[in-house]
Amino acid sequence: MADFNRYDILVGRVEYADGSGAKNRPAMVIRFDDEIIKVLRITSQYEGKSAAIQQQYFEITDWFKAGLKKPSWIDTVRYYELNKAQIKFTIIGKLSQRDIERFKIFIRERLEQ
Repeated sequence: MADFNRYDILVGRVEYADGSGAKNRPAMVIRFDDEIIKVLRITSQYEGKSAAIQQQYFEITDWFKAGLKKPSWIDTVRYYELNKAQIKFTIIGKLSQRDIERFKIFIRERLEQ
């Protein structure tokens, strides 16, 4: 199993938000232990979302540096747990330091609301 850190971007099998299935998609590591990786889904689908949903999406400014193929957002609505023993994943990059600092501010401001 690969070594990884908080803010790493990985591609693995992540559930759809409505629980109707899953697909391989990028996600950002937010926490991990010996068994579970907690991630936030990453999406390129932003336009067409409601204003309420868009407010919960964090734009990745340096998406290319993070290993992503197109402009992307981190969906902060909920996190997902991936079982290390039951899932295959590939680390494709990491948030840039600039995006990490912006993400911390974004989360802090959301918690204050």
